[in-house]
Amino acid sequence: MFLTLLILSAFLIGISIIGLAVKMLVVRNGKFPVTSVGGNIHLKKKGISCPKHEELRYYRNLKKGNPCDTCGYKV
Repeated sequence: MFLTLLILSAFLIGISIIGLAVKMLVVRNGKFPVTSVGGNIHLKKKGISCPKHEELRYYRNLKKGNPCDTCGYKV
């Protein structure tokens, strides 16, 4: 029972990996989709950026005396 399940799951994982490889080879400019927030075009259009960059921007503004330039909060 366990061996059958192991073989079946290995087969399904193999098929999915082959499917991704074929898509990357067949599709023009085939590449993996961008899943990070910082590189996603649709999220950039909505004004959403990478949390790491948001935090760096916050600390940079904190040194200037205005930590939250979006809400107008003054220290």
